[in-house]
Amino acid sequence: MSATTPKEIAREAVRLLAARRLPPTPDNFQAAYHEVAGTRPLQPFPLAQLRQIAQALPERTPAQVRFKALFNKAVSRHTWDDLEKVLTQHLAAAPAPASTPTAAAAPATPPAASPVTDGPAASGFGPSDFAPSAFAPDAAHAPPIAPEIAEQTARIIDIAQPLVAADDRRLHDMGEELVRYLRLPEHHPPTLRRMLADYAYRLSFGVEEQTGVREALLGLLRQVFEHIDAISPDNPWLRQQMQALVQAAQPPLSQRRLEDLQARVKDVIVKQAEAREQTVRAQELMRQTLATFLERLAQTAASIGQYHAEFEACAQALERAESLADMAPVVQEAIQTARAFAADTQRVADELTDLRDRANRAEAEVERLRAELDQMAELVTHDLLTGVLNRKGLASAIDRETRRAERTGTRVCIALLDVDDFKRLNDTLGHLAGDAALKHLADVARRSLRPQDTIGRYGGEEFIIVLPDTTPEEACGVVQRLQRDLSAHLFLQGEQKVLITFSAGVTELQHDEPVDAAIARADAAMYRAKRAGKNRVMAG
Repeated sequence: MSATTPKEIAREAVRLLAARRLPPTPDNFQAAYHEVAGTRPLQPFPLAQLRQIAQALPERTPAQVRFKALFNKAVSRHTWDDLEKVLTQHLAAAPAPASTPTAAAAPATPPAASPVTDGPAASGFGPSDFAPSAFAPDAAHAPPIAPEIAEQTARIIDIAQPLVAADDRRLHDMGEELVRYLRLPEHHPPTLRRMLADYAYRLSFGVEEQTGVREALLGLLRQVFEHIDAISPDNPWLRQQMQALVQAAQPPLSQRRLEDLQARVKDVIVKQAEAREQTVRAQELMRQTLATFLERLAQTAASIGQYHAEFEACAQALERAESLADMAPVVQEAIQTARAFAADTQRVADELTDLRDRANRAEAEVERLRAELDQMAELVTHDLLTGVLNRKGLASAIDRETRRAERTGTRVCIALLDVDDFKRLNDTLGHLAGDAALKHLADVARRSLRPQDTIGRYGGEEFIIVLPDTTPEEACGVVQRLQRDLSAHLFLQGEQKVLITFSAGVTELQHDEPVDAAIARADAAMYRAKRAGKNRVMAG
C-alpha cells in the first residue's frame, strides 16, 4: 500500500468510495478505510446478544449459578478478557465426556479471524470477535482510568448530549451507553478506548451537521435582512437599520448578542408599526379631503349650471318685456338669483379654504412622520456608522449585566476608550477617513472581544466596553489584547496604512452606584492614560 499515514489512508478511502459510487456514510467509510489500510474493522461489542445468552444459561447447580454471575459481570463491563477467563475456567473445571477424554485439554483459543464478509461475522460478529486480541491485544498492560477522570468524561458527555445528539438517535444511544460504562466501578481500558473512538467518530458527523445548520440559519437570516433592504429604496431609515442588522448577525454569536439582536429587531418592528399607523391616518385624512373637494366641485358645477339657466330665463323675459312694469319683476328675480349665486359661491369658497387647510395639515403630518423616521435611528439601540450599540443600547446593556451580576454574585467592569489623536487624523485624511477609522476599530473590537463582552459608541471617538463576570485586572487584560489586535490590523486609507491607537480607563461597577459615576471614574483613568503617553490602559 502506498498510503502509510492515517491522513493518506483517509484520502485513498474517499477516492475508493467515489470510484465505487458509494455514499460516504460512516459504515462505508470505515470499510473503505480498513480495506486501504489492510486491517480488519473492529466490530461493536454484542451487548444485547451476550445478555440474551446469559439469560439462557442454566442455574441448576451452585457452579452454574456462579458461572452465570461471572458471565453477567464480564458482559456488563464490556470485557473480552473477563469473558475469555470465565469461559476458560468453566471449561477447564467441567468434567470431560467419556468419549472425548482430551476435550478438557483442548485449547480455548478461538479460531483465526476470518474476513468480515465470511460466515457469521457478516451479520455483526463471529467467533473471531470473541477473541480478546480482536479488541485489546495489550489489555494486560493497559493502565486503568482514574475514577475522577471517568466521572468528568461522563459529565461532559451528559452535558453535550442535548446539544449534539438531539437529532441523531444513534449518537444519543451511543452516548448513554458510554456514560453508563464510564460510571461502572471498573473499566476495561481497550474497550473504553474503542467506545470513545466510536463515539468521537460519530460525534464528528453530528457536530459537522449542527455547524451546517447554524450557518444555514444565519445565512437565511442575513438573506431576509438583505431582501428587506433591497425592496426599500425609498425608506432610507429602514435600509440603514437592515444593513446594521446584517452586520449584527455576523458570527461569532453568543447568547447576549442574540438577545441584543432580538431586542433590536423588536425595536425596529415597534417603531415601524407606530410610523405606519400614523402614516395610514394621515393618508386617510388626505383621501377624505380630496373626496370632499371633488364633491364640492361637482356641486359647484351643478349650481353654476342652474344659475346660468335662471339668468338665461331672465334675459329672455327682459327681451319680451314692453314696459318698465313688465321688466320690474324680471329684474327683481335676477337680483335674487345673483344674491343666491353669490351666497353659494362664498359658501363653496369657505369650504374649499377649509379643505385646503386640512390638506395642508395632512401634508405637514406626512412630512413630520417622514422626518421622524429619519430621526428615529437616534432612538434605536445601535449606532448607524459603526454598527455597535449607541448610548441607549449601552444603558440597556449595563443595566442588564448589572442585574445579572446581582443575581449571580459576579462582578461587572466597564472600559472607556478614546481614539488617540483623532482630530489630527480627521484634519490629515478627512472626515470620511475618520468615520472609516471608527468603523475599523469597531470591527476589530467585535473580533477581539470575548463573546460575553459588549461594545458601544459613547459619542464621537469614544467607546465603552461592558465586561461582565470580570475583575478589573482581567478587564485591563482584555482591553490590552484589543490594543495589540488593533496594532496588528492596520487601518488602510487608500494605499496608506494608518496605525490607530486608543487610551482607555477601566473601572468596576459598584453595587447601587449610578452608572454616570462609574463612567466618570473610567473617564478620569482614561485621561491619566493619555497623560502617561497614550495607547495605554489605566484602572480607576
